[in-house]
Formats: sequence, C-alpha cells, structure tokens
Amino acid sequence: MQRKLTVSQLNAYISGVFEDEFVLHDVVVRGEIFEAKAVGARTFFTLKEGGCTLSCVTFAHMRADVGAEVDVTGTVTFYAKSGRVSFVAEDMTVAGEGALLAALKKLKEKLRLEGLFEGRPPLPALVHKAAVVTSEYGAVMHDILSVCRGAYPAVDICLCDARVQGADSAETIARAVNEINEYCRDVDVIIIARGGGSASDLQAYNTETVARAVAGSRIPVISAVGHETDYTLCDLCASARAGTPSIAASMITVPSADTAMRVLGAARAVSQSAERLFADKKQRILYDAMRVITRCERIADGYAGKAAGLLSRLGAGLDAKAAALSERLTGACAALERLSPLKVLSQGYAKVTKGGREMPGVKGVEKGDEVTVLMRDGRFAAKVTEVEEGADVRKNG
Repeated sequence: MQRKLTVSQLNAYISGVFEDEFVLHDVVVRGEIFEAKAVGARTFFTLKEGGCTLSCVTFAHMRADVGAEVDVTGTVTFYAKSGRVSFVAEDMTVAGEGALLAALKKLKEKLRLEGLFEGRPPLPALVHKAAVVTSEYGAVMHDILSVCRGAYPAVDICLCDARVQGADSAETIARAVNEINEYCRDVDVIIIARGGGSASDLQAYNTETVARAVAGSRIPVISAVGHETDYTLCDLCASARAGTPSIAASMITVPSADTAMRVLGAARAVSQSAERLFADKKQRILYDAMRVITRCERIADGYAGKAAGLLSRLGAGLDAKAAALSERLTGACAALERLSPLKVLSQGYAKVTKGGREMPGVKGVEKGDEVTVLMRDGRFAAKVTEVEEGADVRKNG
C-alpha cells in the first residue's frame, strides 16, 4: 500500500534508519583532506578519495590540514532538518601525505628547478594603468576600485574577466595574462585576484598553466589570491604577493601617490627657482636697457626716441624671452661700448673741427686758423699758433 508522508516525516524516518544501522556507527574512514574551515567550536572539512567526497564535521579540537591523508573515526549522521548526510568525526590520525598534496609538491619542485620563482620584474614606482584578472561578478573589483579611488585616483584600472574557479578557470586566467602582455603595451602592472575560498576553490592558481603564464609575464604581476594565509604557485611565480585584493590595490597606489608627491614637490621647486631666476634676469635686463638708452642719448638725441621704442619692445617681450633677451642685450652693450666715441674721448683724446668740418689730420690746418676742440666734458675754441707734420710728432708728444 502506498503511504503519503510529509518531508519532515520522511526525514525523521531516514534519521531513525541511520541511528539504528550499526554499520554507520564507530566507523574508520581513510581519505585526503581536501578542504577545511573552522566555524566557532566546529571544524568542517571534506575527505576525498578518488572521485568521491565526504562532508565531515568535528566538535573536538582536531587539526585538519589540507592535503594530509588521515584515518577519521566517527559516525554517519543524517540531519533531518536540512536533509543532509554528514560524518561526525571523533578522532583523527594522520596516515601520510595525500596524493593531491604530493602532486603539488612535486610540481612546485619542478618549477623551482626551472627557475620560475626567480628573476621576476620589480613593481614600478609609479603605476599609470593596472589590469585586474578576476571575475566581473565578484566583489574583488569593487574592493580594488574603492582602495584606488581613495589612495590614488589617477591610476587607471581595467578589468580582464576570467573564471576564478571551475574546470576551465586555469586556462582563462592564463589566457588573460598572456593577452595583456601581447596587446596592452600601456599596462604597468597585472593584479591576479580572487577572494578567499577553500583549497578546491583556489585549485586553478596551483596549476602549471597559471604558474607558467605568470612566470613568463614581461609585466610585473601581483598575486592576490585568497586570504593572507593562503599560498599558491601563482604567488611564488609573481613579482609580489598580496594577502588580499585590497592590499594589492594599496601596493600600487601608495607608492604611486608618494612618487607623484615627490615629482610635484620637485616641479614646485623648479618653478620657484625659475621665478627667482626670471626676476633676477628681468632686473638685469632693465638695468642694461637703461644703460643703452643713456649712452644713446649722449651720442645723439635722435637715438633717444629709437632707444625708448626699443625699451618698449623689450618690456613687452620680457615675460616670454627673458633669458634670450638678456644675452642679446649684453652683447649689444659690449659692441656699443667699443664703438662709442665717448670711450675714445674719455682717454684724453679730442675731436677738432674747423668751420664745422672735422679735421682728421694736420693737413688743411694753417697757422692762425680758429678751430673748435671737443673733449669728454665739453668744448672750447682755439687759435692755431704752430703746425707740424710728420710721424715723429707722436714720439715728441
């Protein structure tokens, strides 16, 4: 006869079957600890053997090390409320090293001997653009963006979507790293990130595929996988390891912000030095310009207007061409100084005119002529009382 039961009635019946079945009590089960997590006084872990897994829980203070092969003594229990079967462990004995852990150690040693853990490019002091390899659906990208916006908003963050767990996750992570290296020449650093998880969740980051992609990257890689206590092959092959994705974001923003501040400080110092130099040059240029004007006025009144126009043009161009104008004016002053007749007059020489005509020599000058003599500080009239020609005059003089 067919019986009609509710879910709670059926679960209660199954629970009774489990309690009455002798073979399910005080059982020793051997398997490899695949993942473990402590929650309060309880520790949840999973035993794996071949393709089968068994969910376990213990209320005792037992250490469950992922990768260890253990013999666990306990009882199979059916939880009627949740409809789940679990193995309640009461005792645990380590039997050896699990196959997964042994394989991981073997792969790690192989990669170490090949030198994949050494010679990685260092992180740049200033990061302009970073590529994050993670899932677009997780909270990792949000955490990284939050840290970057608060510490150094100038850094450009781009997402390279990849599966972070599952059958083909290792291939998508490696492909993302390789494509960034090939096509993104402006990326300064790569962050490979995902949140915490069990050992099985992080399995992709312990694969040879991901390890070789990270070790072969020309762009520095920060591995930010799992929690601070989780270590993977990806961490060992990267340029740097971050305990969490947020820490990875700090690793690229804090140094970049410091570098930017130093550059800004240097720029301000250069600007202030340039301002001081400009002010000094400007004063010197103005001084030289005034000297030019004064000398030009002494030579000829007509040059005064031209010099004033020159000063006006010089003043208009001071802001843009201060250094070049100073050099040109210095040369002009030197040339003008050499050509100035006042320079000659100041050395004791005089200029002689007769009837308004300059007399370059004694020819044309006769005894009794009236001449005008121009000297440095004035002029006077004179009457020639004697004329003597010949080169010996200089010696006698």
